[in-house]
Amino acid sequence: MHSVLDYGAGTLRNARYLAEEGFEVYAADLPAQVERIMAMAGRRQLAGVLNCDELGASRLGVDLVISNYVLNIISDGSEKSSYLKNIVLNLRPQGYLLVEVRCRNQSLECCQGTCAGGHRCSDCIKTYSHGELNDLLAPYGFRHVCHYYRRHSVAVLYQVMGH
Repeated sequence: MHSVLDYGAGTLRNARYLAEEGFEVYAADLPAQVERIMAMAGRRQLAGVLNCDELGASRLGVDLVISNYVLNIISDGSEKSSYLKNIVLNLRPQGYLLVEVRCRNQSLECCQGTCAGGHRCSDCIKTYSHGELNDLLAPYGFRHVCHYYRRHSVAVLYQVMGH
C-alpha cells in the first residue's frame, strides 16, 4: 500500500500522519475547507489537495481511501451517491476503503423504541451499523473485509471489486 486519499480531510490530522509515515497522500474536501487547508503548513507534505468537485475527473488510482465521519454529515441521497462514486473513480482496481462513522449504541434500541418501520428519528438518522454500511456500499462494488466497533463508532474496511 503506497497511496492514500483522505476524502473529507478536515484539519489534515490523518493526512499529515500518513504522509509522515511515508505514504503518498492526497487530501480532498469541500471548497471552503480546501481554502483553509491551503493555508495549513502540513499541506506541503501532501501529494495534492483537491476540491471534492475535482474528484470526478481526477482518477488518482490510490490504494486506499479513508473516510472519517463524512457519511455522518451527508444527509442528501444524491450527495452521498456522488461521494461514493468519487471514491470508486479514484481507487485502483481492488483498492480499499476504510470508513469510520458514528454508530448507534448497539445495546439500546434506537431512541428507546420510538423509531419504527425503518424510519429513524433525528437522533439516529446520521448513525450507522456495519450492516447498514454494507448495504449502502454494496451497489458501488464494495465487499466487506472486516469491521471494529468502539464505544461510539464503527470502522469498516472494504475492498472494491470488479472495477
